[in-house]
Amino acid sequence: MTDIDHLLRDIFSGSKPFFYSTFERWVRGSRRYRIFATSYSSKIRSKLKSARDDSGLKDLWAELETAALLLTEPRFTLEYELYTALKQRGPDFTVTFKTHTPFNVEVRRFRTSELAQDNSEARVGKLMGIFCDKVGQMPPSVMNLLWLTAERDIPEADLNQAALNLRQIAERKNEDFFMRRGFKSATEFLRQYQQVSGVVLRQPDETVVWLNPLARHKPLPEMVNALRQIP
Repeated sequence: MTDIDHLLRDIFSGSKPFFYSTFERWVRGSRRYRIFATSYSSKIRSKLKSARDDSGLKDLWAELETAALLLTEPRFTLEYELYTALKQRGPDFTVTFKTHTPFNVEVRRFRTSELAQDNSEARVGKLMGIFCDKVGQMPPSVMNLLWLTAERDIPEADLNQAALNLRQIAERKNEDFFMRRGFKSATEFLRQYQQVSGVVLRQPDETVVWLNPLARHKPLPEMVNALRQIP
């Protein structure tokens, strides 16, 4: 039995979820992904055991797939749930670009049920909800990206509209809107919103990178190009 066989057995303990064959292919075919899987084998195993249903497995797969995609760029190095290890709430991945420029990536799977209605207004509403849910996980002192992985295409215009709607609602000081979503005020939302440097919308046909014009820490153009070119 090879080291890779031992690694797969250690992580999956005999179970074979829907993504097993793809995960195995990545581990066998990519040295960088194999190192990632080995370094975080206990974390992945724990997440597999705690996934309660198919939706939970798909959420985990979204994280593992994102790691595989980021590691195709040789200038990216990757840490998994660094903030959890520090007992802090934070994004899923901490990435370093060219050994000196760190940024965070928080992964959110845009579920098929959230795309069930072929309706732009409904999609924009869902995206606004995701923004409100995730901005609080973004640390203030570093670049942060929200990585949305979608099982069906989402028009880039919907993402732009969702961001614009939230900004306009906050600037109008609609306190009730944000208080219902867990914020103390519109001002608090805007402060946290500025901690989102951008959004990577990963979907079947293309990868869209949206940059937040209000971001406190703006991504480097070279970094953005690298994200857009991920296969």
